[in-house]
Amino acid sequence: MSSNNIKDLNKRIIIRYIQRNPGISRSDISKALSISKPTVSNVVDKLLVEGWVSEEESIRGSSSGGRKPFKIYFNQEAYYLVGVDIGGTSVKMAVMNLGGTVINQLSFETQPFVGSQLTPVIADMIKKLIKDSNLENDQIFGAGIGVPGITDVNKGVVVDAPSVGWKNVPLKSQMEYLLPFPVYLDNDVNVAALGELWKGMGTENNNFLVITLGTGIGCGVIINGQLYRGSSYSAGEIGYMVTDKDTAEKKYEHTFTGYGFLDNHVGGPSISRRMLSNLVGKNGVNEVWSAKKVFQMAMDKDEIALEVINETLSHLAFALVNVISIINPERIVLGGGISKSMNQFLPYLSATIEKHIPIQTELEITSVKDVSLLGAGYLLLKEHESILKD
Repeated sequence: MSSNNIKDLNKRIIIRYIQRNPGISRSDISKALSISKPTVSNVVDKLLVEGWVSEEESIRGSSSGGRKPFKIYFNQEAYYLVGVDIGGTSVKMAVMNLGGTVINQLSFETQPFVGSQLTPVIADMIKKLIKDSNLENDQIFGAGIGVPGITDVNKGVVVDAPSVGWKNVPLKSQMEYLLPFPVYLDNDVNVAALGELWKGMGTENNNFLVITLGTGIGCGVIINGQLYRGSSYSAGEIGYMVTDKDTAEKKYEHTFTGYGFLDNHVGGPSISRRMLSNLVGKNGVNEVWSAKKVFQMAMDKDEIALEVINETLSHLAFALVNVISIINPERIVLGGGISKSMNQFLPYLSATIEKHIPIQTELEITSVKDVSLLGAGYLLLKEHESILKD
């Protein structure tokens, strides 16, 4: 390894240690990492000049009675991250600092802009968000984007995202043409899993799944603390899972062209569609039936809503059984818009899982606010070739 590579490696190791151990001294860094004091001091001086860290004099003197040591802190405001979560219903985006604290955010409806119009609109809204946050472009480290479909991470191409009308779209290059900083993208569920890894379940578990319930259904897979994408970036595409072969062999209505069996039986639009179908010839057929509203009516014991939700839960429960039997995660975390209505129904899901499989798996709803936006920011930190890359 060349001397430059060793210097870069030392710089990464030291800044990562400072991030995880705020208020540490140069001497403590040297001891903990077995790196010589002159090397540590030289690296810290460079990090101070570059603005990555700050140094404050300790209130207490050293144990030997000598000069007060200086404490070193990672500067979370050195740069800012933009996280974007593209959904079939809405696009959400946020500016956050390097520690994941959200500074500002906005959202807009997706469907008026599906297809080729969506990319420039997202870029314009990112620019607006940065301006509204009183930041300049040179303060932005980059942007991470979660996309609702299969994404080739290496090429930066959205292979297939039916809900937004994208097929083989070179989104990374398009966005980097419109924005003055690097852009990284991944499947939206992988991004949610990264958010959970950064700020949620990843602080306790190395093996877990994040299943998002929204317009469609997806699964992010964390194995041994790392995101698993699969050989063609399609790991976790459980929206294509078949949970009733008899129904699958018949013709059934698709929410979006290209959506899979599970998407079309558990996704929000499918819940709304089945509620309307069950109301034909009855009062309420002309009302707007969001998935949230149907769940609430089911909780209030409305018979029609209960029938719709029970069917949804049945498909979801058997999908969970299948996934658990293959991956054996410690936990499954439910996220996405529909998950906010699921608390009362978790016992049913757990009971069905326990009935069909003897593998112990905890099931819960994410407690991380803006998990997909945070995950999009963390995607940038993990993928961008920089001093902060893990």
